[in-house]
Formats: sequence, structure tokens, C-alpha cells
Amino acid sequence: MQGLKLAFSFLVVVGLIGCFAAAQEKIVVGSIWDFVGYGAEIGQASYRGSLLAVELINAQGGIWGIPVEYINIDGQSTLDVIAAAAKRLCEEFQVLGAVGSEDDSLTSASGPVFQANRTVFLTGTATTPTQPYIGEYIFMPAYGDHLQGIAAAKYCVQVLGWRHVALLYDAASAYSTYLLNVFKAAFEYFTGDPKSIVTVEAYMTGDVVFTAQLTRIKALEAQIDAVVTFPPVPQDAPVYTKQARALGIKVPFFYTDGADDISLITIGGPAVEGSFLSTQFAVDMPLTDNAKKFIEAFTNKYGTPPSCFEAVGYDAMMLLLEAIYHVIEEVGVDAWKAMSLQVKRDAIRDMLQKWPQFTWTTVPISFPDPTTAIYPRCPDKPVFFKVVKEGRMVYAGHMWPQDIANDIPPILAKVKK
Repeated sequence: MQGLKLAFSFLVVVGLIGCFAAAQEKIVVGSIWDFVGYGAEIGQASYRGSLLAVELINAQGGIWGIPVEYINIDGQSTLDVIAAAAKRLCEEFQVLGAVGSEDDSLTSASGPVFQANRTVFLTGTATTPTQPYIGEYIFMPAYGDHLQGIAAAKYCVQVLGWRHVALLYDAASAYSTYLLNVFKAAFEYFTGDPKSIVTVEAYMTGDVVFTAQLTRIKALEAQIDAVVTFPPVPQDAPVYTKQARALGIKVPFFYTDGADDISLITIGGPAVEGSFLSTQFAVDMPLTDNAKKFIEAFTNKYGTPPSCFEAVGYDAMMLLLEAIYHVIEEVGVDAWKAMSLQVKRDAIRDMLQKWPQFTWTTVPISFPDPTTAIYPRCPDKPVFFKVVKEGRMVYAGHMWPQDIANDIPPILAKVKK
């Protein structure tokens, strides 16, 4: 097999990853997806996507005939366990690169270890755009919250027609806090009204009762068009929405991508009907042929369509594997096999940065010039929007980075550092 083309038919593999008996050379990649604790719900979903990506590549004979071996270590949503897992992947398993972790508070433990070992790490589903500041080996497969926050605000104002909103966020989450600040600045920018944010209410990670915050919002309901929230984990959104409806709050809710999970529907029930969310992926609106093939393969394997987090897990792994493919394409198989581990790791880092557009992913992804980007190694990719309709999360629109490109500098200049 001369090379790998992503026009392949997506076959479901049965058996062990990387079991190519005759092959001596392997492409070893890793991940830290959490199966228990805080990040488990997102981590398990993301792992399913990453695993499928490796299975599909191996089903086609690997990368330039070299099989891929995939090692996941459960970080258990615990910082010292995650740091140890990163060290094991780099030093014991000698991975070429890795993906994973569900939140920037978790990647803060793994990222510095990968950077110190000069090993590419794609930061999973975490969307805080400052993560790549850790160093030049740290890349994001998910969009940054500077894009999500601005796109969400523009959608709320220009598509939904909202002029005044209440905000609810998790003050213990860097994701939620940063996204709140971006959305607030963007909403005021698009409405032209410094009083368009009527109230801001905070809670803390782990809270399950939101009565005090929602009661204050209820008192202002006549002044708002909606409640916009920034849940760092899926279980928050349906819980506080049900409590809001019980208090008699009737305005729509809008959630950011932390809520994009089936639990929004299964737990929220009728309370979340008519709610909107911004997210990374919409299963009912694949933008590329590869997205369609991913959906088909995932549904065949797991018996259910993929979610946002499964798509990001898949894209993270495909970014790593496609970068490896292009390195081998550039230097040749024999030269690749002769490279030292560190030279391979450096080449993968360089390829992720310089390749004009990665296409094995569900959407085209590229990384901006790190010398001019506000957030280097943070990808350019679209933001999707969904609405909960008749118990389903249904595609409602999407926005490309170029649709908000001119809005980014003036808005981010107003965001609290």
C-alpha cells in the first residue's frame, strides 16, 4: 500500500488495536481520557472517538503500511494521576504524541509534562485558548473559547434577536469564567448596549442547588430575553434548568458546549425544550464527506450516533495521525524508520503547525501563524448551534471563523485578562 487516502470506506475493526503480527515497526500514540471522576462523562465519550480513529486507520493497513498502537491511561480526573500518566506515556511507552483531558484544569497537569518531554500533546475537549501557552508542543483540537464566546453572542443577538440576558456561570471553572468574560464583552459589542447584561450569577463546581441564583434571576425575568449559561460539565445544565422551571422562569436557556451531551435531554426532559447551545459538532449536519463517514462508522460500532465530545476525541486523534502521515510522506518510509524518537516528535510538531489544512477530521482544521496569532496553536474551525426540539438536539446553524474575524480584535481588547 503506497499511502493512505481518507476516501477509504470506513470499516469497523473487530480485535486488538495494532495487532499486525508481521510488523516490527509501530506508530505508538497515547491518550489520557478520564474514565472516573469529574471528567469521566466527557472522557469516556472522547475515548470512543479516539479509539475509532485508530481502528479505522489500522483497517486500511496503518499509516504508510505501519500499524498504529494506541495506549490510553485513565487519568481518573486527578491531577497527580494525570501528571504520572503523561510521564509514563512519554518515557515508558515512548509515544510519538498524545491527546486527551476534558478541561484546562486537567491539561494543566499533563501539558507541562509533555512539553518537558518535547512530545506533541493535543489538549482534548478543553477549549480555554491559553492552554498552548504551556509551550510549542501543545496544540488544541477544539476551538478556543474566544471563538465560541464571540460566535455565541453574535448568534444570540443577530439570529435569535435577544437584546438583554442574564448570565449564570461556574466561578470555580477557568472555562466557565473565561467564556463568560468573552460572551459578556461580545454581547455588549453586538447590541451596542453596555446594559444588555442585566445580571451575572455565579455558582461553584459541585453545586447541585441553584435556588438563590435563580430566584434573583426570576425577580428580573421581565427585563431579559434569555438566560445564558456556561456549564463546564454536562450534568450542570439540566439540573439548574429544571430548578429554574420549577421556580417559574419561562425564558429560553442558552448553553455553551459543556452541555452538549445526551444527559441534557435525559435529565432535563421538558425543562430544556426550546433551549439553544453552541457546540463543536452537529450529527445531523455533517459539513464534509469525512464527517458523514465518521458518523456512519461510529453508529455501526456503538449503535448510537456520536456526540460533540466523541467527535472532538476523533478529531484530536486524526490530527495527530494525519500529521504523522504527512511527515512520512515528506521524508519517505525508510528515512522515517531511521529517525530517532525525538526527531520524529519534533517533525510531528512542525507538521501540525505548517500543514495548510488537515482534512481527515470531521471539519477542516488548520493552525494560525504562531508569530501573529492572538492564541497560537489554537485551531480555526466552525462553531455549531443546536436547539432542543421534541426531545432532540437539532442543528440550528453554524458560523465559520471568518464570519467573526473582524469582530475578534475589538471584543478581545475588552475582555478581562
